[in-house]
Amino acid sequence: MEAASLQADLKIAQQTLTQAQALLGQLSGENDRWKVQVKNLELEMSLVPLRSLISSGYITYMGSQNETVRESTLREWLSALNLQDNYNFRTFLSTETQMLTWKKEGLPADTLSIENAIMITCTEKTPLIIDPATQASEWIKTNLKKVSENVEILNAQDSKFNTNIELAIRFGKTLIIQEVDGIESMLVPILRKDLTQQGPRQVVQIGEKSVDYNPAFRLYMTTRDQFVQLPPNISDLVQTVNFTVTKSGLEGQLLGITINFERPELEARKTQLLEEEERLKI
Repeated sequence: MEAASLQADLKIAQQTLTQAQALLGQLSGENDRWKVQVKNLELEMSLVPLRSLISSGYITYMGSQNETVRESTLREWLSALNLQDNYNFRTFLSTETQMLTWKKEGLPADTLSIENAIMITCTEKTPLIIDPATQASEWIKTNLKKVSENVEILNAQDSKFNTNIELAIRFGKTLIIQEVDGIESMLVPILRKDLTQQGPRQVVQIGEKSVDYNPAFRLYMTTRDQFVQLPPNISDLVQTVNFTVTKSGLEGQLLGITINFERPELEARKTQLLEEEERLKI
């Protein structure tokens, strides 16, 4: 009886050993792949500081430039830093899911528009959106209304401009000022974030009034004037983002429209595959 029990245990042990050896054999290939993947991840991590530096410079200095200037400047920066890798501004600071969401919200599908959207969402400054075609202005309204219900749209020529600004700051609204043709002097303290601490409150000087500053307050400005001029001391306070359509940008938009019209199933499949790729990455 005891011998039979030992034989049964031995058989089970042998089966376990055989299965373990087979599993180790299968995992040996995975081990090599994992080692390569770890090296690639280590390389990616080591490049994060330089890529972050380039991305910061790109947002700071390239927002008002067209695609040609952006591409040539980026090549110079990569060469100066000896960073000849596959750096991509869009994929470094955004995801496919986010970009697809922006397109569904009405953002043009060309490269310039996608980069500009990233700049608007990543900058710490107040965005000044130059948008002759008004497509980006409509997108930013849709995007912000999904994030916050407290969005207010104000024309720069509104008779109650000052009052609306004060209320937006006090109650932490997201404010979009349209048809900007210059920066009012009363906005400068807001753009500079000249805040004064008064006990538990922060206040900002608007004209002759001290207005309680709500940290939830956000300001966006849009203009259709592609030649809007700002003094140097003011231009440094805003993030200028130029959506003026260029030849290559128009080609990209027309290509997207044509594909949607001629082969809508291809665009739907592309969207599906990009969403699946993003899900698998997560």
